[in-house]
Amino acid sequence: MSYSFPIRLYKYFNYYLNASNRKGHGVHSPFVFNFITAVLNSKELSQETGNFNKYRALVNCMISFFKPSAIMEFEASLNYSHALKEIDGAETIGLVYIKQNKNVVCAQAYFDHLINKVNSHSILIFEGIHLSKEMEASWEKMKSDINVKLSIDLFHLGILFFRQEQLEKENFTICF
Repeated sequence: MSYSFPIRLYKYFNYYLNASNRKGHGVHSPFVFNFITAVLNSKELSQETGNFNKYRALVNCMISFFKPSAIMEFEASLNYSHALKEIDGAETIGLVYIKQNKNVVCAQAYFDHLINKVNSHSILIFEGIHLSKEMEASWEKMKSDINVKLSIDLFHLGILFFRQEQLEKENFTICF
C-alpha cells in the first residue's frame, strides 16, 4: 500500500535535507562525481526536460553517456511474465529501466531475474523506490545484494551499478 500524501511529503523533505547536492560537492567517488557532473548536470538533460518527463530524460542521458550494449525498458505491471521471459532470453544486460514500479513482488522478481544476467557494465534503474514501506524494503534488499557495487538514490529513481573495479560497496543519495 502506497504512503499517504503527508508521509510522502515528509519522506521527500527528509530525503532533500540528507541528500548530497546536485553539483557533486562532497562526493568522494570519482565515478559518482563524473556521473553527477556529466549526466545529472548535462545540458542535454536540461534541454530534454522541456519535452519529456525529467526521469525519462535522465534515462536518455544515461544511455547517451554510458552507451550500454543492450537496452531494455519495462512497465512493471504490463506483460509481466512476457518481460521476465525476455530477460531470461537475453544474452547480456546493458541498461534496464523498470518504470511505473508500484508492486514490490514485481520489482523483486525483475531484480531476481536480472541479477543472473548482469555484468560489470550493467545498470538497473527502478522507479518508485520510496512509494511504500514494502518498496523501500525491496530497494534496501536490492542495494545489499553482493553483486551491487554502487547505488544511487534519486528519490523517485534508484540506480544500481555492478562495477567490478569498485572494491568497496557505496550507496549515495543525491538531490535531483
